[in-house]
Parts: sequence; C-alpha cells; structure tokens
Amino acid sequence: MAAPADVKRELELIDNVEWRILSASSDEEKLQRLLKVYLAPLLLKAGSEHAAVRNKLISTCQTINKLIKAPGIVLPVAALLDQYKTTENSLIKHFDLLYIQHSVGKLDVDEQRSLVPKALHGISSGSAASVIQLFNVVLRILPTIKLPQRGSKEDLEFRNEMGLADPKDASFVAEWFGKLLLLRANAAGSIPSPGLTDADINFLTLGKPDTWDTASGGLSLPETRIRVANLLASGAFTDEERFIPAIYAASSPDYRISGVGDDLLKRSSVSLEDEGLVRKLFEAHSTLAVPYRIRILGVLSKSEVATTFTDAVLAAFQRNVTGQIGASDAMQIDGQPPATKPSGLELSKLHRALFEFINWVARIGPGKTDYNRIGPPLVELLRDFIRDQGWPKPERQSLDDSTLRSRAYETIGILAKGTSMSDTERLSLAGWLFRSLSEDPTPEVVVNIDGALSSLTSLFKPPHSFAVNTQLQSILLTYMTLTDEDGDAVRSARHAVTKWANHCLLFSDVYARWIDLLAIAGRPDERSDVIEEGQKGLDPWTYYANDDKSRTLPDWKEMVQMFFKDAIASPNASTRIRDRGMDVDDRGVFVNFPAESLPAFPVAVDYCKRILFLTALTDFQIEPGWERRLDALVQTDLSTRQAIRRYLAAFTHQEHALSRLLRAAFEGMIREDVRIAETCARSFVDIASFAPKAVLESLASRSAELLPLVTSNKKELRARGAKAFGILAAHPSNSEETVAGSKESLIRITKNITTAVGSELNAVEGAFLALGHLLSRSVYYSSEQTTSIATDVGQIFPSLDSVSSANTSTQEVLFEAYAQLWTAAIRTTAETEEAKDDFHGVLSKAFIEPLLIHAKKANEKAITALGRLAISLPATKAAEDSADDALGIILEKLYSLYEIKQAEVHFAVGEAIAAAVACWDAEVVQLTIDVQAGTAAYQIPRRSGRLTAVLEKLLTDCKTTKPSLLKASGIWLFCVIQYCSHLEEVQSRLRECQVAFMRLLSARDELVQETASRGLALVYEKGDSDLRGELVRDLVSSFTGSGPQLKVEQETELFDAGALPTGDGKSVTSYKDIVSLANEVGDPSLVYKFMSLATNAATWSTRSAFGRFGLSNILSESAVDPKLYPKLYRYRFDPNQNVQRSMNDIWKALVKDSGTVLETHFDAIMDDLLKCILGKEWRVREASCAAITDLISGRPFPKYERYYKDIWTAALKVLDDVKATVRNAALHLCIALSTTLVRQLEESGSTNTAMAMMNEALPFLLSDKGIESSAEDVKIFATITVMKIAKSGGTALKPYIPTMIPHLLGLLSTIEPEAINYHYQRAGSDNREKIDKLRSSMVSQSPIAEAIENILRNVDEPVMRDFAPRLQESIKTALGMPTKIGCSRVLATLATRHPLTFAPYSTRFLSLMSTQTLDRNDEVSQSYARAAAYIIRVAPDADKQVFAARLTSLYLASESESRREKIADAVLALSKISPDHFNALETALLPFAFLARHDTHEYVAKAAREVWDKHAGSSGRAAVRYLAEIVALVEQCLGTAQWALKHAGALAVAGLVTAVVDVGKNGGGAGGDLRVVWPAYERALALKTFEGKEALLDVLPGFVEASKGLWNGELGLGEKLKKIALREAKRNNEAYRPHAFRCLWRVAAARDDLDLVSEIAEIVGGYLVVDGEEDEDAMDVDGPPKGRRRGGGLDLKSRTTWAAMEAVVRGYNRVRMREAPMVVLREVVLALDSAGGQGKGLNVQSPYVARAELATIRRTYWYDCVREVLEDAAGEAAVPNGDEAAPNGTREIVRWFVNTLDLEAEDTGTEEQRLARAKAVKATIHLGKTQAGLATDYEWGSEVTGVVARVLEKERSLEVQRAWRECSELLK
Repeated sequence: MAAPADVKRELELIDNVEWRILSASSDEEKLQRLLKVYLAPLLLKAGSEHAAVRNKLISTCQTINKLIKAPGIVLPVAALLDQYKTTENSLIKHFDLLYIQHSVGKLDVDEQRSLVPKALHGISSGSAASVIQLFNVVLRILPTIKLPQRGSKEDLEFRNEMGLADPKDASFVAEWFGKLLLLRANAAGSIPSPGLTDADINFLTLGKPDTWDTASGGLSLPETRIRVANLLASGAFTDEERFIPAIYAASSPDYRISGVGDDLLKRSSVSLEDEGLVRKLFEAHSTLAVPYRIRILGVLSKSEVATTFTDAVLAAFQRNVTGQIGASDAMQIDGQPPATKPSGLELSKLHRALFEFINWVARIGPGKTDYNRIGPPLVELLRDFIRDQGWPKPERQSLDDSTLRSRAYETIGILAKGTSMSDTERLSLAGWLFRSLSEDPTPEVVVNIDGALSSLTSLFKPPHSFAVNTQLQSILLTYMTLTDEDGDAVRSARHAVTKWANHCLLFSDVYARWIDLLAIAGRPDERSDVIEEGQKGLDPWTYYANDDKSRTLPDWKEMVQMFFKDAIASPNASTRIRDRGMDVDDRGVFVNFPAESLPAFPVAVDYCKRILFLTALTDFQIEPGWERRLDALVQTDLSTRQAIRRYLAAFTHQEHALSRLLRAAFEGMIREDVRIAETCARSFVDIASFAPKAVLESLASRSAELLPLVTSNKKELRARGAKAFGILAAHPSNSEETVAGSKESLIRITKNITTAVGSELNAVEGAFLALGHLLSRSVYYSSEQTTSIATDVGQIFPSLDSVSSANTSTQEVLFEAYAQLWTAAIRTTAETEEAKDDFHGVLSKAFIEPLLIHAKKANEKAITALGRLAISLPATKAAEDSADDALGIILEKLYSLYEIKQAEVHFAVGEAIAAAVACWDAEVVQLTIDVQAGTAAYQIPRRSGRLTAVLEKLLTDCKTTKPSLLKASGIWLFCVIQYCSHLEEVQSRLRECQVAFMRLLSARDELVQETASRGLALVYEKGDSDLRGELVRDLVSSFTGSGPQLKVEQETELFDAGALPTGDGKSVTSYKDIVSLANEVGDPSLVYKFMSLATNAATWSTRSAFGRFGLSNILSESAVDPKLYPKLYRYRFDPNQNVQRSMNDIWKALVKDSGTVLETHFDAIMDDLLKCILGKEWRVREASCAAITDLISGRPFPKYERYYKDIWTAALKVLDDVKATVRNAALHLCIALSTTLVRQLEESGSTNTAMAMMNEALPFLLSDKGIESSAEDVKIFATITVMKIAKSGGTALKPYIPTMIPHLLGLLSTIEPEAINYHYQRAGSDNREKIDKLRSSMVSQSPIAEAIENILRNVDEPVMRDFAPRLQESIKTALGMPTKIGCSRVLATLATRHPLTFAPYSTRFLSLMSTQTLDRNDEVSQSYARAAAYIIRVAPDADKQVFAARLTSLYLASESESRREKIADAVLALSKISPDHFNALETALLPFAFLARHDTHEYVAKAAREVWDKHAGSSGRAAVRYLAEIVALVEQCLGTAQWALKHAGALAVAGLVTAVVDVGKNGGGAGGDLRVVWPAYERALALKTFEGKEALLDVLPGFVEASKGLWNGELGLGEKLKKIALREAKRNNEAYRPHAFRCLWRVAAARDDLDLVSEIAEIVGGYLVVDGEEDEDAMDVDGPPKGRRRGGGLDLKSRTTWAAMEAVVRGYNRVRMREAPMVVLREVVLALDSAGGQGKGLNVQSPYVARAELATIRRTYWYDCVREVLEDAAGEAAVPNGDEAAPNGTREIVRWFVNTLDLEAEDTGTEEQRLARAKAVKATIHLGKTQAGLATDYEWGSEVTGVVARVLEKERSLEVQRAWRECSELLK
C-alpha cells in the first residue's frame, strides 16, 4: 500500500496544475498552451489507486470543463487519442474520449486526417464501450479523409496509411460501415432497422436520439453514408472485407451510394463459392428489407455453392412469396415518411430476382446436392404461387404478374427436369401443365408453359410401366382430341401433345403414332408446327437419330387393327364421335375418322404401307431421305420386290391385317374425295402388287367399283385405277363371264375414240389403259380364258399409225397399253393376208414408225414401247442372225436416238435395248410383274446372239470421238450391264466394258462420268479377282499419270458447241475448227493452246469422276503408293466441287487413319503444296492455298516451323493473284496464319513457340512484301495481321517495337482513303478545317492507333534506347497529317505511361516540339502542342524554362497570325494538360499570356485569355506581380516592326495600367508601379491611331488620377499628360475622335491644377455643327455597319458632335466648381454657345444646344449630362457667392439650361428619356433656388410650374409622373 506521502504528492501535483490552469483562465492563448502540455498527463491521475486522488482529478476536470467552453480552446486531441489507445483504465479512457469529442471538430483538416490511423489501429480489440465512442469519433473525421485515385500507387498504400494493416481491424471497420449503411434515419424511434439488432443500433447511435440529428449538432446520416461508401471503395479494404457492405451500398435508394456499390460489385474478385460468405448472404437475406434481398438474390444466382443450401433456399422462397410482407420490408428513404409496405414495383422485382435464383438452383442444383430434397418442395411452392394468382386462369393479367407467372412455369419445368418424382406426381404435374396450356388465356405465359412441358419430357423417357403408359396415353389422347367447344379450353395443346407422344412414348407405340396422324391431318386448319411435329413422329430416322439402340418399328398389323377396325378409346371419345356425326358406317374402316379427321385416313393408310415395307425389308437402312429411297427401291429394284413378296406370301387369311389394310385402301380409293382417293389408290396398288392371290380374292369381285377411277378426269387416278382394275378384274377367282363382262365394259367406252373430247376422252384413255392391264394380267395369272380374251386385240386396239392425229395424251396411253400387252407377249397385229405376206412392213407402219416419231421427240413411253414390242416378236433362228428382221429394225431405230440431248432419256433407251434383246431375262422387264403369276410360260427368254451383237456395237461406239454418240453409248452400255450383268454374254465381256468405262471417265459431261463410275463399280462387283486387280491398276494410273492422251482426227469434237464462240454466231468445237482458226489469224501456236485447254479439261473431268459410286472402295482395296498422298490431299481442296467431293471420298476410303498419314507424310505434302501454290494453273494455286490452310490448322508450330516463312511468302504473293477465287483462298490462308499466330500469343505469351513464330512472321510482314507492298490487298491484310499481333503480342513484341511503330505511323497516312485527299484539295479553308478535324478523329479511333497503343505498353529502357532515335526520325520526316497526329499520340503515351523510361529522352523531343508545334496544319500543330504539354511533365526544369522562353521568342518573332495562333495553342495545351508544371513556369508564361490576351487576332486572344483566367484569375494582382516582365515584353513588342505586335503591346500596356490602378485603389497606392509602366505607356500612346487604340485612352484618366503624386512632384510629367490628352484629341481619325474628346474632358476632370475649358472649346469647336460640310482632310474610316451603331443609334458624326459638346460641358475644373459653381457654369455655357456659332454673348432664349438638329442628341445624352453637371454645381455650395455675379446673371444661366430641356416639345422620346428630362428639370430648379435666388421669383416660379403642370398632364408613365410631381413640390 502506498505511503500517504505519495497521495499528498499526487494531490499537490494536481493542485499545482489546476492553479496554473486557473491563472490562465483569462488568456485563451495561454490556457490552450497549458492544456496542450498538462491535460494528458493530468488525466493519468484518474488511474491512481487512491480515491482521494481520483476525486481530486474529477473536481479538477469539472473546473477545466468550465474553462474550455470558449470556442477558441482546442485541446491536444492527438495526445489524448494516443493515451486512450495505450491505457487500460476505464476512467482515463472516459476522460480522454470526453475531451477528444470536445475538440476533434475544432482541429484543422490535416490534424483531423492524422488522427484516423491512430483511431483505427487496433480498434477491433478494444472494449465494447470504448469502441462505440471511438467509432463515432472516426465517423466525425471522415470528411477530412482525402481518398486517392483508384488504382494509383497511393491507393495501394492507403490501407497502411489508414491504420488498417491488421486484417481484423479492416474487417471490423468494414462490417460496421456496412451496418451503418443499413441504419435508418429514425432508427432511434419506433421503427427498427431491418438487419440490425438493438445492440447494433445502440452502437451506431451511442444510445442517443440526437446522434444523427443535424439540428442538435449531430452528424448527417446521408452524407456519412456517402463518405463511408467511397471509403469502402478505396484501397483501404480488400474485396472480401467490403463485399457484403458493397451489397448494402448497391441496394441503397441514394443513387450516390448505389452507384459506388454497383461499381464495387462489378469489380469484385470475391469467390462466390465460399460457403462462409454464402451463409452470411442467406442470413442477411432472412433479416433485410426487400431491396437488399433483391440484390442478395442476384448475387446468389451466380454461386453454385448457394444451390447446396437446401433449407436456406426453401426459406428464402417462403419468405419472399408466402411470408408476410410488412413495413419492415419496405425501403425507408431519409427525410420521407416511413413506408407501410414495399411498393408493387419492389415486390415485382423481388419475385423476379427470386425466380432467377430458383431458376439457377434448378439448372445447377442437380449436380451439386441431393436435389430431391429441394426439387419437389420447390415445385409445389411454385404451383401454389401460380394458384394464388388464379389457376388455370389468372385473376390479374398485368405485365409484371404475367412475367412472374411465366418465370414460375419455366422454373417448374427446369426443377422437374432434374427431380426424381413418383409416377403419380409426374403424371399429376403433366396433367396440370397440359390443363394450364389449354386454359391459360395469357399469350406471354403460354410460351413458358410449353417450355415447362418440354422440360418435363425428360421424366417420361420410355419405356414405362403399363399403368404409367396407359395413363400417359389417356392424358395425351384427351388433349389431342380436345376442341374449342370442350370445357374451358382457350387454345389447342396439340403441338405439345404431339411432341410428348414423340418423346415420351416408344416409336412402336401405336397410340403415339395415332396422335402423329391426327397432328398431320386431324384438323383442316391445323398449324404448320403441329403438322411438322407429327411428321417427325412418323419418321423413324428422326425418332432414332440420336439413339444407337436397336430400332423397333411399330407393328403394322396392330396399327391396322387399331386404326381401321377398333374404335380408339379415350376419355369422352365416343361421345364426341356420336355428337359430330359420320357419313360412313362406324363399324367400317372409317370408325376412327370422323368428318373433320377424314383427311388423316389416307395418311394412316400410307403410313401403314410404309411400315409394312420396312418390316419386310429387314436389311433396309433408315437414313435421311429413306422414304424416297424406299419408294424407288420398291418400284425399280427386283430384289426388294421379291423380298416384300416373300414376306407377304405368308398372309393368305382373309381376316388378316393385310386384307384389312387392302380393304381400307380400297374403300378410300373409291371415295369421291380426290385427296383421299389418290393416296389410297397409290397405296392399294403398291400393296396389291405384292399380295398373294388369296388375300385379293375378297376384293376381286368388287373390281367393277373401280370403273369410276378408270374413267376419272384426273390422270393419276386413271393410271392407278387401271392398274388396280387389272389386278382385281383379272383375278382367277372371277369367272370367265365376269372377266369378259369387264372387258366388254371397257371396249364399249373405247368405241368413240375418234369423236370423244374432254371427260369422254379421259374415259376412253382410262379404258384403253385398263384393257392393257386386264389382258396382260390375265396372261400373268395364267387363267384358262387367256387365249380367248387376247385373240381379238388387233380389233380392239387401233394401230398407232391410225391415231397419229390424236392428241399426245391419247397416244401415250396407247403406248403404255401396248407396252403392257407386248410385255405379256400378246400379238397386236390383225391376222390379215397383208400381215402374213409382209409382217415386217405392216409392223413397221403400224407401230415402229409411229413410235420412232415420238421417240425422237424424247418421249420415254414411246421408247419403252419400242423395246417391249421386240418382246412380242416371234423368235426364229433367222432372226437371231439377221439384222433385217423386225428386231433388227427396232434396234436400229433405238440406236438412231443417240442425238437426243436429254441425257436422262438415254437411260430409257438403254432400258429399251436391254428389254429388246434380253426379254424376260432383263431385270427391267421382270419389274413389270405385279401379280402372283401361276406359270412362267409367258416369259420370253433372251436372244443370246442379239445380246452379244448389241454389246459389240456399244463397246465400239464408246471409242468414238463424237461426243453425243459417246455419251449415249456409255449410258446404254451402263443400262445393259445394270439389267443384264447376271447373264453369261455380259459376264464374258466385262473386261472390255471396264476399258470402255475408263475411257468415258474423261468425258466432259458430268452425267457420263457418273455413269462410267457406276459402271466401273458394277464391273468391279461382278468381276473376278484378276479383273478387280486390273481395274485398280488402271484407276491409279489414270489418277497419278500425266493425264489422258487425246487422239484426234479432223472431226474429233474437243469442245461443246458454244463453249468457245468466234463472234460470228459460230463456235470452235472440232480439231478441224482449231486448225482453221489458227490459219486465219496466222498463229500456229493456237493449235497447241487449244489442245492444252482441251487436255486440261479432260484431266479435271477424269479426276472429278473419281470417288463416285464406289470407285473409292475399289481403290481402298489396293496398296497405296505414298506419292499419291500429296496429290490426293491437294485435290481434296480443288475448286471444282465434283473433284473435291470425289477426292474426299477416295481419301476416306484409302486413308483409314488420317492423322497418322498426315503426320508421316507431312513434309512431302507440304513441299508439294509450296511448289504448287506458285504454279501456272489457277486451280492448283487455289487448291494449294486451301490445302495448306487445312494442313497447318491445329498442328503444333514446331511441325511446320521451317516452312513458316515460306508459307507467309507464298500466301502474300498469291494474295495479289489475277484470279479472284485464288485471292480469296490466299486470304483465308493468311487469316489462318494470322489467327494461329495471334492465338499462340494470347495463350502462350512469350514462350519459345510464340517467339519463334514472331521471329519468322513479323520481319516479313513489316517488309516491302507485307505492309509496304504495292498491292493493296496484301498491304491491308499485312496491316490487319500486325495490328492483331500488337494486341496480343505482349512482351514478345519488345525486339520489334522500334521497327513496328514507325511502320504503323506511316500506314496511318498511306492507308487513308484517297477520296479524302480528293475532297481536301477541292475544299475551301473552312471545309478543310472540318475535314482536318474529321481526319484527326479518324486517327484517334483508328485500329492502327489502337495497335500502337497496345505496342507501347511493352516499352522499357532497352526498347526505348533503340526506339527513341527512330521515333525522332519519324517525326522529322513525316509528311502525312495522320502520321504526324500519330507521332504526337505516341509522345503523349510515352510521357504518361512510361515517364521514368521516357524522361532521359524528353530533352530532345521537347526541343523537337518547339518546331513541330509550328506545323502548317492546325490539327497537327495542336496535336504536337498537346504532346509537348505531356513531355513537360517529365522534362528537366532547365529544359522547361528553355521551352517556355522559346515559345515567347517565337511569338515576338512571328510575322503571321497563324504563327501566333500555334504558339497560343501550345501555351493553352500546357495550361490545360500540365497545370502544375505551368505554375512552375508562370514567371515566363503568365506575362506572355497577359500580352497575348490583348492580341488583335481573336483566336490568339481567346486562347491566352483562357490561360490567364485559369492561372491568374480575374483580379489584376497577378499582372502587378509580374509587372516588370510584362513591361519588358511590351517594350519588345513596341520595338518590333510588326504592327500586329505593336498593337498587342499597346493594348497590353493599357490592360496593365488598368490592373495597376485597380490594385492601387484597393491597396492604397500605385505610384511606383505606374512609374515603371509609364515609359511603355507613353510609347504606346504615341503610336498612330489603330483599331482598338481607344483602349489606351480609356485608361488614361485613371492613370492621371492614380499618378497624382507623380505629376504633382514632377512638372514635366504633368505637362506631358496634358499634351498627350490635347494631342490625341486633335488626331484626324473620325472613329477615334469621339473617344479622344471623352478622354480629354476626363483628364481635365482629373487634373485639379488645370482649367482646360477654353482649350477644349477651341479644339472641339469645329465639330459642334451637325449639318456642316465634310472635312476634306478627314481620314476615311470604316464605320460600324448600319443597324449596329452604338450610342442610341446615332451615326458617327452625331456621336462626334455629342463628344465635343460633352467635352466642353464637363471639361471644367472641379475645384473651381466647388468654389464658384455659377461662374464656372457661365464660362461653360459661353464657351459652348461661342464654339457652336451663337456669338460671344449668352443666348438664353435660343441656346446652341436647343437647335432642332440636336434634338436626338439632347434626348439621348443631354438630359443626363445636365442633371449630373447641375447636381455637381448645386451640391458644392449652399448659397450663391455674392461677389461673382448679380442674381440676374445667375438666373440667366439657369434659364439657359431650362430652355435646353425641350419643355414645350411634343415628342420627347422614350420613357427613359422623358424620365431623364424630368430629373434634369428637377436639378435645374434646385440649382435656381439654391444658387440663383429664384425661390423668391414668383413669376418665374409660376411660369415653370405651368410648364411642369402641362407636361405632367400629358405624361402617361407613372414613374415619370412621380418625377414631375417632385419638381412641382420643389417649386412650392
């Protein structure tokens, strides 16, 4: 325990301090000094362990508290704060904080700022009570904190400067700053602050209501929030520390805060995958108001981790949607009444943000968490939300509600997609969504409902359980058959139903296919998208496109059963069917096709047919276009037809599905609706052609029902009906009588063939066709009545020559009917004597010749009939060997058709030839059979000899040089092999056929090439191993050889007609034509050129045929020569699409592993391509470009590094190719090279690969072969590439910067459009300025300038060492304006971005700028001026001084205005861009600016005025400060020979005098300064008059007045001033004279030692006459234009007159006026009248001034002048001086003035002028009463009173009336 002595000593210390403080209580300064020393140590006694000491201290503090109430007392806050931070004693802390709060607000800004780091350091570790107070102190000194520029070096160090180096302190402060942003202005009241606890509010408000009440001296909460937000944005806090406060700030209603918060969030690098952060966000969301929740939800929508907080997500949804929204959720705005609840807009935004978040959860959540915990509840919550709005029809349909509803449906779809749900839940949701889709009336929402349904399909991937499948089918059928009359539906859901059927049910599901059928044709007005979806569902390729599993087709038997027999059961289906009505029996095939759905019937029949065929053809590959291929195979492929027939052979039962399908097709076929009948007829014929006889038996008896089809007006129906009739009517189940009856029925119709027209003729045609089918099918069925039925054909059918005049359609029908008969070997010639004697002649006349006529017209039916005619001919041994028989004639006729141009017709000819010689052994004939034949007796076998002869002829003709015969022979040979390749006669000649086809590969006709290719493939397929080997060798030889050799004769056709026109209507075609043309022009070399052209065409045609139709497969089976790869690779990119396609096929076949082959043979391929890219043939060059592009794409650079430069060289060379397509290919190659290089730079930076690519590419691009190339395309591309490299090159560019930038600077000019230069040369000066500004703007926005900026980022000291000389040279040698602008931008960039690097070189560039700123072009000059301003920043001080002096000397030496403009621009730029450095140079530059601001050129003056105003302000103190410097400059100007500079100097000295005088008035004297100015001023006054010199006169009176001490003390100066004033008044310049007169009287007024009235009168006397003669000696001057005159509109002469009058009237001595006013006035009046020509006496009645010609002058000036002069006179003395004059004399003076005031005049001007006159009268009356004794002159008084009364009576203006009444009062 301490001794009592210690207590005593401590108490004494406290007493001593208290006494000293009390002794200084009356001296604030001393008191403050003592408190600064003793207060902090004194407060330490509060920590004493002795209560007495503590009590004494408390007492002393109470005393101190009374003394420091004075506002001037400032306590030592810094010391107290240090003590507060170091002590642990609570009482000491209390007093420290008490006194800190007392004085912290009284400190200056710097002192307050220095307290911040002390206060914040360690704030997180303090006690709760102390931290509260300390935090409040920090908030109070926030305004003093100076925030550094964001991103600057100071900003990076700001954290330490603020005392927040400890992360705990920074986090603590950031957290409370964030809570402060949540604090409401009335937080201490009844409404709490959401997000803040009571403890938080107490912390921020100190528990006092007035803490944030500004009226009570508290802080301003809005302003503090703004400061806090800005401080959070500084470098004092990290992104992690300020993230949540940033969210609060961004949510603030104060835009000044929200803007900062938004910016912080955008720039934030905080990871949103931090679970702790996400947890805090959810916690904040649960307590904050709506605007904050909106922002938090937006942040959470970017966090994947947030989706794992399942409970928090559900809570967030419930809070925002299902929870109660009250006042606490509303955003409270300071200064406004508290809101009761959030606005509708806020809630809409909240829900939108919530759905965005839930949408995010739905998309991301399934892969992050146990999604089933959150998915189903969220789906149910969303459904509840929709139900609350009204479901299925919403109660409100506002835009916001619809948007939220749409989002809810969308989110349901996404959630459900990733959620595992029970079958019941899935089906319930599906049904719910389908009902929503059909009944929700909002169009905007429907899109999202449909989207939700689409998403939900993933939950119903087939297969399903039986129960689910059944319920799903029921739902889909319900909404598929739903109509507008059913329930509350407002729209069709058929598209969604169809889509579900296609995605959610198996392809084999017949219900799904039924839905597709209804979608396609179930309604007459169905939407196209529904139809398209239905078509997709019926297409197995579309269904299984992305499915590798086995493809199960629907069971066609089940489909037939369901579609055409059983009623399809669905909810309410039977009711709807009964209600709609049917026009057919419900129990028939139309049971499921009501009236509106009837168009779906033929679609169903056709689909069942296709599925039947697909089922039968197990090997058929379903690929795109399978329907068309299937139809083609069914009609043209014998094996396909046989396979289908075999499949259907098992279906012989009458009640089988096949029979039912045929019945359905038959029923549809016989309907009157053509749309249904035609499709059903096609399907019936297709199926019946393969059906067994037993199945057709039930329909055979109904064949008569087909007669309406046979006689239909529609050609297609007639054809189908005839075929069906032949199949059914000739059926063996029909009796002989029935068949005969059918025949007779048809014969009766054909009787009127010669007279029938229109529909009757159509019936006749149908009957003939049906007869042909009936008779031929009777033969095929091999029925017993065949012979008797077919015996009279010659009488039934007319011969073809007899109907030659009939129309074409009738003849074609007969051709087809006869072809059917001849195929069945039915004789059609009548058994006549003539026929027996000359069978060939009759046959030729009746059939062959008519058919040939039509065959030559390319009628394929006639050609086919010719071939079938040969089948019916009797076979004899003589016919085999003779060419003169009927068969030989037919073949010759067919051979003669080779000239037909249509290539497709030749296939018909080939088929006819094959049928003629091979008969029923030809597959083309076998395709005719469409019934189940009973025997093969009708089949005529091949004619072997004829077949061999045909092959011989065709092989021979394939060697011909005649193109048309060559083409025809090739196609015919192909057809013969195609249909007869199985025959021995053909098999033995396959080798010869191969040779023929090889020859045809070089044909120019593409169809011939394809035919040859297909033929070779067929030969290869049918040949043995030796043949195959020979074929492969021949193909490879043709491909790799030098090309086909042309063997020509005179008539050999080398070119198609018209390919090479000669200009006279002819063209070069044969070899003879080439020789003839060469002889005509005398140039034999043409022969070789044309032959080369023909050979080249043949070569490429041959190569284009490679790879077609199986050739690639042939090659793939042989060993490949490696030499083949380079050429084959190049041909893959040939410009000819056929060649390209073929080569790709071969490549795919030959090269199984393309990557390995390219790697292995890369060098060989690249060498070949680089050689070929510069070849002679444009095709080769183009292909090589494309091939190289593909070859290097994606390949590592080292692989082709050694070729890189060669590739660039070749690419840019070909880029200037003569052929456009080659240039385009080269451009793509260049783009690929550029892209590869740029991508390498972007991804790898300065790696070895990137550097290697740069080393190869950049020097080349920068050379004369790149950006300096004369080829425009090359230059442009090289430039673009260099710019891309500049953007991505980074540090790899450093070695090239000194070279790249000068090149790019030069390009700025050379790449400029020539049109600009054209218009520039023809534009005027004003337009040139506009063009220059445009060009300058273009440079700034140019991508080249951007590239230069990108390059300059990488400049460092080594680079600068090499770059500086080149840049200097570029600046000196630059010629184009854009280049010069670019140079200036480079300098500015270097000076700002690389100041340290650029500083050593600034001297030379700054010196260079002193000349470049004088460039002739204004834009260039200004640009260099700005550059100089930037360079100044880094230049040494000495160089800055030199530059400033250089500018001044250039100005003083300038001889033109443009030179001065440019110097002014330089100074202005320096002022704006580098103001701090300007201030350092202001000793040199401010005087210059003062001088230049008085330049006579307005541009210069304006620029200098801006500089002066910015740095000197509006006062004249700066001018006085630099008085000596300005005077020196003025002296130099006055001494120069340039008048413009003389005048500028003169005007400058005038301004300087004004400044000196003004400062002198304010400062108490300017004598010394005026003495310095006077010599220059005197020189300026001595100058000849010039425009603006009046400014020197305007300041002269002020100079005289201010320099009174000088001219009083120096007589010489006073005399000089007088002489100057008189001299200037005598100058003979009309415009200058009024100013000189005015100056004269003002100088006289300022000189109290002179009386100049008489001298003034003498000088101005000659100008007091208005209408006198013009002075012949007067100088001609330009007066102001009319309408713009000053002085009330007076002309120059009138103004001069008034100036003269005023000079006399006001030029009196002011001292004398005070002593003897009336005497002085008399002298003035006499002088004025005398000078005005009124004589020497006083003319009271008619004064000079009262003249009529001076009326305007009086109104304008005189009244005010009289008032001022008389008020001056009246105010100087109270009584008249009796010694001066008698009262009468003084009264005369007064009367004189009265008579000049126009009291009797009617018109006295404007209101202002009338008021001035009244005031002048008042002054006159006052003078008369006080100085002239007129107060007792009643006569005069009454006279004046009368005048005043009359004037007052006429006056209208109240103000003027008031003035006149004052006159009346004065007269009383």
